[in-house]
Amino acid sequence: MRVSRPGPGTPVTVVGLAKSGAAAARWLLQIEASVRVTEVGVSPSLREAADALTGAGVQVEIGKHSREFVEGSRLLVVSPGVPMTAKPVQWAKEAGIPVVGEMELGSWYCSGRLVAVTGSNGKSTVVTLLGEILRAAGRDALVCGNIGNPLCGELGRIGRSTIVILEVSSFQLETSLAFHAEIGCVLNVTDNHLDRHGSFTDYQKAKARLFAHQRLNSWAVLNADDPGSIGLKTTVQGRLAAFSRTQRVEGGCLLNDQLQLTLPSLSGPICRPAQLPKQGAHHEENALAASLIAGLLGIAPEISGSVLQSFEGLPHRQQVVATVRGITFVNDSKSTTVASGLRAIQAARGKVILIAGGRDKGSDFRKLRPWTKKLRAAVLFGEDGHRIATALQGAVAVREARDLEEAVAIAYGMAREQECVLLSPMCTSFDMFRDFEERGEKFSEAVRGIACGV
Repeated sequence: MRVSRPGPGTPVTVVGLAKSGAAAARWLLQIEASVRVTEVGVSPSLREAADALTGAGVQVEIGKHSREFVEGSRLLVVSPGVPMTAKPVQWAKEAGIPVVGEMELGSWYCSGRLVAVTGSNGKSTVVTLLGEILRAAGRDALVCGNIGNPLCGELGRIGRSTIVILEVSSFQLETSLAFHAEIGCVLNVTDNHLDRHGSFTDYQKAKARLFAHQRLNSWAVLNADDPGSIGLKTTVQGRLAAFSRTQRVEGGCLLNDQLQLTLPSLSGPICRPAQLPKQGAHHEENALAASLIAGLLGIAPEISGSVLQSFEGLPHRQQVVATVRGITFVNDSKSTTVASGLRAIQAARGKVILIAGGRDKGSDFRKLRPWTKKLRAAVLFGEDGHRIATALQGAVAVREARDLEEAVAIAYGMAREQECVLLSPMCTSFDMFRDFEERGEKFSEAVRGIACGV
């Protein structure tokens, strides 16, 4: 479907008033489009956002979706959290109105160089790492997208020399019509968001859209060790580079206990795995991915290595909160998949008392059972905690808690010296919390309460 980008007077409807929707509406207002916003939710923050836009001349409705807000529009812009089954999307399709996401809209007006990173796990870490590496090399780099600051909200500070590093989700790719990046990277593809996409195949197809409109001189970066990622190589339109911990590839790999860049135009040692602040296979994979993308942008491997050795990671991602009586408490609230939970369990030192639960995304929690030698017990909470309990029943000791605070108390009571109490929920947070950050903060508060008591 051919779509003309909006300009002055173009009627556009935005669906959703969270960060992405509000940013899209503000940008459309800035280019003098005729903007309407419809939001089915109701909350103080949504009302505040609605009032601000109404005061700027935007027609806004909250608490419902009305068909008249869609009719007459030339374009429908949806937030990532809006499913394709939502009524406004269906009304738009019936009326022949194009539907795009906020990221797609922003890309139409972005004057910088686009680098896009997606994957089931690790994308926030990799885009943050890449931003640090580029800035260390003196480049103008901006990290945005699914990480929390939408592209539309950053367009005003992007120039032609800016390297825009986008964290991209499958939801954002689902609504892309012509989105393309100079470099697109798929870190891994494991079971995730099956509640929305329906099947692993459809989820993988959503990830493949990252390459659908790339140019012949664009780069696709894939993980040679991950079947879901390297399986997308047949969809690549441009040039291919890969990273691997287990084999020599053209791109980046682990050779002779050394992470190395192995591009024809730029090669050399990055650093040793032991020099990374956090140990584990996935940390090495993230380091290789970030260094490889940096290498494709002309950054020497030693610059990447220097940044990698000082990068302590992001909050709520395998973050050590405290050690109390020899028991280490780790906040991995960002974990919303079984794969990320398994990585955290594998990386933990000593036996693990797992705290997990929340709102499930269609995951197969039985994949935890082979790791029960490392997993001594599980404390489950939240809307779908019982599903994890059922999957683990008979394999490890299982307890259920009313809320996260009680789960922390139970886990502490079960843990022994030299063991790890790990919050790695493997579910979304929306049943009980605003987001994964709030969930991680509540966990940390509970841990600090225990530490103060001791």
